[in-house]
Amino acid sequence: MDDIPRLPEQYLEKAKDLARLHRKKKNCKACYDRGYLGTNEQNLLVTCHKCVDGDEVTKAWCSLVRETPELDAMYGDYFEDDDSKKTAAVS
Repeated sequence: MDDIPRLPEQYLEKAKDLARLHRKKKNCKACYDRGYLGTNEQNLLVTCHKCVDGDEVTKAWCSLVRETPELDAMYGDYFEDDDSKKTAAVS
């Protein structure tokens, strides 16, 4: 199993903002309207499965990773498969 790098603290607030932006419901008792349940051992956000659009928040996170050199160095390899599929579909 790959060792996922720990998310630097300065990017956690941005991840929380992305979760809030992609909520599907206004009221949620699972996450108390935050859009996330907490963080895991790698300091990565655990989004709420009841009120957050998981696909959209993943797309937004992927874009943030690509735009941020530090995050791209840490997590860019995890999104390479998605880029390869897009390139193959265009060809």
